[in-house]
Amino acid sequence: MMPYCGARTTGAHGQRQLSMAKVLIVEDELLVAEAMSHFLGHAGHNVVGIAKDEVSALSQAAAENPDVVLMDVRLAGASDGIKTAHKMQAQQPVDVVFVTASGDPRTRARAAAAQPAGFILKPFSSEELLNAVATAERRHRKTC
Repeated sequence: MMPYCGARTTGAHGQRQLSMAKVLIVEDELLVAEAMSHFLGHAGHNVVGIAKDEVSALSQAAAENPDVVLMDVRLAGASDGIKTAHKMQAQQPVDVVFVTASGDPRTRARAAAAQPAGFILKPFSSEELLNAVATAERRHRKTC
């Protein structure tokens, strides 16, 4: 089965148009996750779910096949966002943008091993978030 790679829709005049990104948010802070979902939804993206730990993230990614995953580095319980990203990428083609308050060199080096499409530091602006998702979506379409 082919992975979802930017489904096409037909515009009013028969033109082919790319749909916005299918985004999975993996964030254990509910207010942060809801703010991300709000920004993305208003920009026309399809938020397919919010997960707070590794188990729910892997389950939702398998069920929803997102284009882009916004992944916190530190998740609920003992979950680690970087390890979760590696597991997710082993299961399906997906571009990950890490979102974290930990911008230290060790965290960045660990995250770089997952070849992320982006890295956003908290606190972030809606513009930073939307730009990172747009970049990740372009990268996802090229690799699918």
